[in-house]
Amino acid sequence: SGGCRPDAPDGGPLMPSLLDVRRTAAALVAVAMSTALIAFSFIVSNSFRTQVQTGARLSVGDASVVVQRARSSHASGGDLDDALLNQVSGFDGVASVRGVHWDVLHLDLPKQLRNAANISVSAQDVPTLSQFTTLSSGRLPTATGEVAISTELAEQRGLSVGDTIRLTTDDADEKADAPRSAPTVVGIVSPGPDTELAGIGTVYATTDQLQAMGANTTYYQLYVTAMPGTDTDALTAKVEQTVHAVQPHALVQDREAVISQRAQSQQGGTMMATILNTLAPVCALVAIIVIATTFSTLVARQTRTIGLMRCIGTSRSQVMLAVLRTGLITGLVGSVLGTAAGTGIAAAVVSSGRFADLKADQLTISPVSLALTTALGTLVTLVAVLRPLVALTGQVASVKQTGRARRWAAVAGVVVTALGAGVVALGIQASDLYITAGGSALVVLGATLGLPLLVTVTIGLIGRISSDTRFPVLHLATRNLARNSGRSAAAAATLFVCVLVGSGLFVGLSSLNASFESILGHSSPVDARVFGVTPQTDTARLTAQVKAVDGVKDVTYVPSLDLTQTVDGQTEETTVDVIDIDAIDPIVRTTSGLEDLDDGTLIVGGIYRIPDGSKVTLTGAAGSVELTARVREGWGAVVSPAVAQRLNGDAPTNTTMWVRSTGSTMTPATERAINTAVRGQELMVSGSASGVERMSSQIMRVALIVCLVLGAALVIALSGLANTTDVSVLERVREIGVLRATGSSRQEIHRLIVTE
Repeated sequence: SGGCRPDAPDGGPLMPSLLDVRRTAAALVAVAMSTALIAFSFIVSNSFRTQVQTGARLSVGDASVVVQRARSSHASGGDLDDALLNQVSGFDGVASVRGVHWDVLHLDLPKQLRNAANISVSAQDVPTLSQFTTLSSGRLPTATGEVAISTELAEQRGLSVGDTIRLTTDDADEKADAPRSAPTVVGIVSPGPDTELAGIGTVYATTDQLQAMGANTTYYQLYVTAMPGTDTDALTAKVEQTVHAVQPHALVQDREAVISQRAQSQQGGTMMATILNTLAPVCALVAIIVIATTFSTLVARQTRTIGLMRCIGTSRSQVMLAVLRTGLITGLVGSVLGTAAGTGIAAAVVSSGRFADLKADQLTISPVSLALTTALGTLVTLVAVLRPLVALTGQVASVKQTGRARRWAAVAGVVVTALGAGVVALGIQASDLYITAGGSALVVLGATLGLPLLVTVTIGLIGRISSDTRFPVLHLATRNLARNSGRSAAAAATLFVCVLVGSGLFVGLSSLNASFESILGHSSPVDARVFGVTPQTDTARLTAQVKAVDGVKDVTYVPSLDLTQTVDGQTEETTVDVIDIDAIDPIVRTTSGLEDLDDGTLIVGGIYRIPDGSKVTLTGAAGSVELTARVREGWGAVVSPAVAQRLNGDAPTNTTMWVRSTGSTMTPATERAINTAVRGQELMVSGSASGVERMSSQIMRVALIVCLVLGAALVIALSGLANTTDVSVLERVREIGVLRATGSSRQEIHRLIVTE
């Protein structure tokens, strides 16, 4: 059995190593897989954070201080102009100051289209091309009368190089002399994070052309670049003092504050990193259980050796030191190997450029994360060794004590589970994700505490139901499991944690997807709208054109009325839709929110700033009607056909075509096809396909990462189950030998193990 040497340093026998090659290899694999998974999670999480930080840093460039003009148009003070730029440029330590123009314009559309969605565009300076901001086609504008547009705007409006785009300011309806322009599109730009300032379609132009279009040509932002060695804090304070003397409400921030602010606004990468960091403790928990069962296997293999050593005088401390030495060596070597493997896999996955939009240059391998992973793997291994150590010291509880401890643990589990359920309910009530997650963790902890008793009771119940005559294999399997119910509970706990966390995350993802579709249905119950249908439009021809598009199921027309509304003595212009619920029911995704629509009610969204229940007087060409306002989201302003008749009589009205697609949502391809079908007419298509596509893509990215991480955790759990089965068979060699000697076949023994 390895023997012992009498010349140990302390004069006593020296405990032989417990490094049984095959079992140690299994332990090394368990530790390595666990740490590889944790290392992978850390590296991918850090890479997502780098992706977010990179985008934010690119948007700032080499600037040390960023100045942004006051957001309110009514803010007091002067402008961020060339005089201020030149003043800041003259400061000691300033290398350069770059001014950025930005404003919001509107598409100059016919009157019937001005209430359509997506008519705002941002107007910016001509961008500097880079590896991130590129030309999709054409060239950059260089003179008055020329503009470039973003790919998003080109797709929305169906524009290409050589087309003209008609633009105006937001006060065009109030001022007859408001600027209107029709520049030629000379290029289409695919903007990167170093250029994009807003998530809407963009027009790029020279300063002269921006002025011709009516855009604000005072600076929106100033980017101040400092010379090397300049005290950034002192420079920021000096710039702030100078700027606030001109515009008191301007925002002045140093580089890092701006980067942090812009990084926080990019939710995608931050959410991915949070999910991965949440899964890391789950991996550690699975690793503890698996490594504990693996070391139980190692100790069980050395039972005879340990017994012999104890008989000839080896102390308990020597036995404990031997096990700790084995655990430390195994944990350290396995953690190093696993960390290296996880790092290699993560590096290969991220560098491929095909994983969740991560790029090779965003790969982030932090020495701190690697050291933490190695330390965590080693610590987890030593914690897992404690269980076999308790058995080795001889301090084994009696069956009665074990049963009592198990019952108390179960009681504690019930209490913790109930407390967790209460916290979950509180989190749901408060709509707080973090409170809900904390409560869920308590529920998992409580369930884990009660699991040993649950396993014991379940095994006992199955044993009583089965009998040695009716189901001999099942009966024998329950007896074998009951003999070491602690190990059975450990194996069950491993799978329990993996499957519980996996099912929780996947139910969450499914709920998110379903909730998104539900939210989309309520906020955008119509798949697409075609604005601009006038009494002169050939609706039969238009209907045929749109219904001929692949992916379109049906259409209907909803009249729109231009009215005057009076609320609490204040009068203003408004536009309302006339909805017949029976007519739109086959077209819309839901009619939720229209339940209160009747001949005495005006349905309005919150954006109209009309209090729920207030009295509103609408005035049209045929008369006035007083209605009660009901605030319901998703429909805009709506009246019934009877109310419309009293307001407008039989006078012809503009209408909007509502389109229903054949699928669960409108696809971008179908939306583009509808745009193509109505091109050349004074019509505009508005849909939610691009938003749906972005959200679905985000959900798929999360699902992919969850699948990878939990799939790996499940493999680790199964390796633990294999080790548990291994030690179970090892401890019952004599029993299996007796079964074979009394006539049991190999197949029956196999069936027994599989049943267990």
